[in-house]
Amino acid sequence: MKISVYIPKELEEPLREQAAEAGESPPLFLQSLLRKRLAGRGRTFSAEFAALAGSWEDDRSVAQIIRDIEESRTSAQRSGLR
Repeated sequence: MKISVYIPKELEEPLREQAAEAGESPPLFLQSLLRKRLAGRGRTFSAEFAALAGSWEDDRSVAQIIRDIEESRTSAQRSGLR
């Protein structure tokens, strides 16, 4: 099926740039965006996932959690979180 779509001038260059970064032609890039969106892999979350927000309980402060992560590392080559 062929569908013609109007792309406004202000979107043309960003479309070409992002398509080039993805190593695709603009039409193929648009197809991949549509596939992801139509497959439900856009920037939306399922109700089940959204229900998890705020469900993690931890009495430690953010600083303590970061400290614990850094202390549990086994490689000295990794830099600390800041």
